[in-house]
Amino acid sequence: MFNIDFVLDNLSLRHYFDALISADNVEKSKPDPETYLKCAEALGVQASDCIVFEDSPKGVESAQRAGMKAVVITLLHEAHEFSQYNNVLFCVNDYTDQRLNTLF
Repeated sequence: MFNIDFVLDNLSLRHYFDALISADNVEKSKPDPETYLKCAEALGVQASDCIVFEDSPKGVESAQRAGMKAVVITLLHEAHEFSQYNNVLFCVNDYTDQRLNTLF
């Protein structure tokens, strides 16, 4: 939680989040779906209604195992590295990609 708190507080972003789940809150790490399932539960929403933003194959696998769709941010990995996952909606380079507007 230290890193999450640091980023959210120093960028004044905390008010945008209704739930925060970190590795401190789960027994099993990704690719186990526990992190995402706990977050959906904390938000009071169905896993199938969630869209995860991920930058790693392990994270996308975790979302898939939780029954969630994913948008991949290709920072450290290339799009082809996610081809085996059927939950990927699309890949983006950053948050300015216009396809993100279609998610709302």
